[in-house]
Amino acid sequence: MPSSTSSPPAPAAAGAPPRPGPQTAGAVARPAPMVRALRGALAMITRTGWVCLVLLAGCLAAGLRLGWQEAWSAAAVLGLVVVTAWPWLMGRGGHGVSHALDEPRVTVGDNTAIHLVVTNPTGRVLLPARMEMPVGPANAVFAVPTLRPGATHRRGFVLPTARRGVVTVGPVVSVRSDPVGLVRREQTRTRPQQVHIHPRTVRLGTDLRGIMRDVEGAVTQELSSSDVSFHALRDYIPGDDRRNVHWRTTARTGRLMVRQFEETHRSSLLVVLDTRSQDYESDEDFETAVSVACSLGLNAIGHGREVAVVTQQESLPTATALRLLNASCLLEPGQADGPDELARQACARHPEASVLIVVTGQLTESPVLARVRTTTPVDTVALALRCGSRPRGRQALGSLTVYDLDRLEALPMVMRRAV
Repeated sequence: MPSSTSSPPAPAAAGAPPRPGPQTAGAVARPAPMVRALRGALAMITRTGWVCLVLLAGCLAAGLRLGWQEAWSAAAVLGLVVVTAWPWLMGRGGHGVSHALDEPRVTVGDNTAIHLVVTNPTGRVLLPARMEMPVGPANAVFAVPTLRPGATHRRGFVLPTARRGVVTVGPVVSVRSDPVGLVRREQTRTRPQQVHIHPRTVRLGTDLRGIMRDVEGAVTQELSSSDVSFHALRDYIPGDDRRNVHWRTTARTGRLMVRQFEETHRSSLLVVLDTRSQDYESDEDFETAVSVACSLGLNAIGHGREVAVVTQQESLPTATALRLLNASCLLEPGQADGPDELARQACARHPEASVLIVVTGQLTESPVLARVRTTTPVDTVALALRCGSRPRGRQALGSLTVYDLDRLEALPMVMRRAV
């Protein structure tokens, strides 16, 4: 009786082509080398080159259909220009390029230098080359002369820092192009770097603190008969709390001696920076407001106080002075809610704040600022600083005190008056 078990398939003969089967999962078909080369060549054609090719095609069409000799002549000239443009891209270069910054973080008005070094690490003479380096919105172009083996070419640039912001420097790109500008080949030589241009700031010389007593607050020079920061011993005065009597000293001196303390006040600063463009007369006024807010934040950080800087866009990091200044470089004016609504939201997010300072422009309407005090806790010290062209002054809007600033240098005097 024949067996029902099927026999295994015969092995493939040696040298036989493999059987077609399913492709391996995840395999991606790569374009042929010729296709990649064609794509690379098309990417080198500039806008001027495409215009020239379109004109060449139009002249050829006019010569074929209409028989114009002028069209054939123009096509011959354009074709010659296109053909002779490609040899300008030949060559490997071989330059070694590096660039460095004097300071990656500077203050407005303090210029920094960019140093570019081009070397010839090869054993042959390198012909002149052209290189470009983006510097913010601008593009620096410089020519590299002929370099013998081991030679070095150095260039320096001064980065203007007239305005706060973040400027991207680089990458340095070596450029090969024909004289007409039909084709262009770029090769990236370095990596881009960023320069943070910080706003100007001033030292206040004062310490901002609230009026609420807090066992975890900041120690002041005001003396008290009840607190946690011990200061000294003094003679008993009728009415003193007898729980503060220091009995050991009393027994030794024969006089009633009581403990005296230094008051500790809650010291948490909340800076509300208004970035609504319609509240400022000019861009300079907005820059002054940013400088004022950063000066307040740096003063609090320097005294070891808790501080929060809030804008309509975001809350700036205040863990360190550097993080605050770096984040302030990205602030820009725009359309947003008013400073009264911003203050309300900020107080809701930071209920522990003991001092609230609203920094805005002089175009902010008085009723808007007056509403700021209605949105803050009663035990929070609140004031507003308006930056603009009006000279330094003081105004009371209900229970909110408003100070006008026409320049950053007036901030220390204003804060001494406010404290």
